Amino acid sequence: MTPPVINLTRGMPPVDVFPVNDLARCAETALRHDPATLLQYGRSPGYKPLREWLAEQHRVNPDQVLIGNSSLEIFAFITQIHLGPGIRACVESPSYDRGITLMRRSGAQVVGIPLQEDGLDLDALEAEIKQGPPALLYVVADFQNPMGTTTSAEKRRRLAGLAQEHGFWIVEDAPYRALRYKGQEAPTLHSLAPDRVLLLSSFSKILAPGVRLGYVIGPAETIAELARWAVDTYIGPVFPTQGMVYEYCRAGLLAPNIERLKQVYAPRLEATLEALPKHLPGATWTRPEGGFYVGVTLPQGGDMARLLARADGAGLKLTDGRGFYPVPEEGNRFLRVPFCSVTPEEIEEAMVRLARIV
Repeated sequence: MTPPVINLTRGMPPVDVFPVNDLARCAETALRHDPATLLQYGRSPGYKPLREWLAEQHRVNPDQVLIGNSSLEIFAFITQIHLGPGIRACVESPSYDRGITLMRRSGAQVVGIPLQEDGLDLDALEAEIKQGPPALLYVVADFQNPMGTTTSAEKRRRLAGLAQEHGFWIVEDAPYRALRYKGQEAPTLHSLAPDRVLLLSSFSKILAPGVRLGYVIGPAETIAELARWAVDTYIGPVFPTQGMVYEYCRAGLLAPNIERLKQVYAPRLEATLEALPKHLPGATWTRPEGGFYVGVTLPQGGDMARLLARADGAGLKLTDGRGFYPVPEEGNRFLRVPFCSVTPEEIEEAMVRLARIV
């Protein structure tokens, strides 16, 4: 009998964590309360009540908030405005594969900066800056995708100082920040250098990906520029889901939902960290304190192409680790393990199967 396939590809929340009934009630409330706004064209940076709520949470003014159809779409706008053919941009290496794709799509020269256990190798970044500051640096500082690492407070202060000294933008992508299961949080890069950091986040990981609702916090003039680009692209973002999410947040439901998610995900992270040394003692891995991912470096001699070829036969779906590196060959032994959508029992079985094919 063929064993059921275990999917270790994407960081997708399991469907049973979605607060369906609450969202249905909030959607009805929103549409009945404000149909003229939510169902009409919205030539604006987003639904005003939700922008005001987000501004209050981040302690900024509403004109410093833009809402879009996912943080990835907003990042696409940022790359289209600030990058172009031959312009240099830096990323962590490894980094979020779609972030790398969007920067390359703009024609930018994408430079990978090695990622250490506590964040970017800042000596390597400073060496790159000496050749000319990049236009922007893309960073996932909290529970990084794909490694799971968190940038230390000391490195955040140095990064903020470098951005201010050399005049480049930091795009701080923070969709996992609220999902901390242990340890102490560090200040956001945005709080350290609000004039040089664009803070991206979304409701995909803390509510539901299907709402496609992301936002960016930044200087008012930069947000206005992004808003003009967005309006010229699609007139306005999708408003009904923004109204639904606003009602959900206004009702005080988001914070309890995040706590519930932590209770689901924390045991899955622990199960992953317990299974790895049992079944893959020759590998190395990160030890995240939150988020969705553990980054694994396979033993010497590991080869991604051979691993992927054998995975189907073992009932595993894996992501090609080479896609997370600006220089793909550097990811030949890298494997991202997303633990969010698999149970502790499935994680144990997945590591048994992975050990067989490694």
